[in-house]
Amino acid sequence: MNKLKMTTLACAMMFSFGAFAGTLTLVNGSSSDLSGIYISDSGTNSWEENLVPEGSVLPAGNYIDVNIQGSYNKFDLRVESTEGGYEDYFEFPGNVTKITIKGGGESEYQ
Repeated sequence: MNKLKMTTLACAMMFSFGAFAGTLTLVNGSSSDLSGIYISDSGTNSWEENLVPEGSVLPAGNYIDVNIQGSYNKFDLRVESTEGGYEDYFEFPGNVTKITIKGGGESEYQ
């Protein structure tokens, strides 16, 4: 597995997770390249900014580390593929440190 380094993420990301400040690893375990990854507090109707910088993709089989600060008790995740589709994943616990998106609505977290 290769790591896609996105240095702009460290500056751009200031999310709030409950009693958690650190790195969230997002793994693209799907068969599609991802052009968008969005996080929001569960229970809100809007998404934060795209975690994938404009003009970049997170290829299938790769991952990114996102620096997080703050206090969500639960959060949701939306991923968008380069083919134009998207999937939403709901209510990850705020202390999650790694999420693997498998596609087809399936994911794993630690």
